Amino acid sequence: MNIFVMILQPILFLAVAPLFVGIVRKTKALFQNRTGASVFQPYWSLASLLRKEMTIPEWSTWVYHVVPFVVLGAAFLLALVIPAFAVGFLPSSMTNVFVLTGILAVGSIFLVFGGMDTGSTFGNMGSSREMTLVALIEPTLFLALGLMGAIAGSWDIGSIVVNGAALPWVGMAPVLLALGALVLAALLENARYPVDNPATHLELTMVHEAMLIEYSGTYLAMLEYASAVKLVAISVLVVHIAFPFYIATPIASLPAFGIAVAAFFAACAAAAVGISFIESTVVKMRFYRMQEYALLAFLVAAAALAAAFVIQA
Repeated sequence: MNIFVMILQPILFLAVAPLFVGIVRKTKALFQNRTGASVFQPYWSLASLLRKEMTIPEWSTWVYHVVPFVVLGAAFLLALVIPAFAVGFLPSSMTNVFVLTGILAVGSIFLVFGGMDTGSTFGNMGSSREMTLVALIEPTLFLALGLMGAIAGSWDIGSIVVNGAALPWVGMAPVLLALGALVLAALLENARYPVDNPATHLELTMVHEAMLIEYSGTYLAMLEYASAVKLVAISVLVVHIAFPFYIATPIASLPAFGIAVAAFFAACAAAAVGISFIESTVVKMRFYRMQEYALLAFLVAAAALAAAFVIQA
């Protein structure tokens, strides 16, 4: 059973990722009184890209060819360490918050390398913006996840998720504040509103898309797929921390595993609707105001830390 669950959890993330993006786009269209494309459109788009011939920039180096594999590999690792529906099936050394943040950093850094390697104006612009945003939000990410780990008494992601259900209502205040900071950080980490617009190719607004602009065919499909896997994995993690219920453990019965899998799909749907609602009700911020957004996220995380000290006292 352990091996089966260990294999099934990342497979669920990998299989659901394009559908998750499709639900986000479809729900967003409905919020905006549009019909929108089918929720399965991302699958067809990826299949279409895989059939297309790649155009390799003349001035690219080996870095250009390595980046899609590293970024996709980082997304696969993310799907492995973040629990989809069960916790306690991997060693805590593989599923702690430092491994999680390290995987996120590796994917972001190599994506920046890919944007810079071709010498494209757009690619370098997107890479510069990405590094600025990462530098602004990393302290918040570490503080929010670190505080949750300290409250849970373990750096293991599974322990952080399960610990939420055992906390009294008073003890939930720091976790909820840290969760709010994590949501703000997750929106930036995944290049979503109000930080970036994933549906645009305008020079003034591009961040993530600018780094991918020189990629095509199979390489572009790999990068787009990696982005979808990263989005659904982090979104499900946020939902699990917010609603730490129906998470299976190694001692759970078979019906409990079935309920946990159903809860995973419910978490995906809730996260997709939440992202769509945010992107339909807020406007994209100007880039030079990103420090205000990052400061807000950090202050929320700092407030969580202060609340934890008050409760402990």
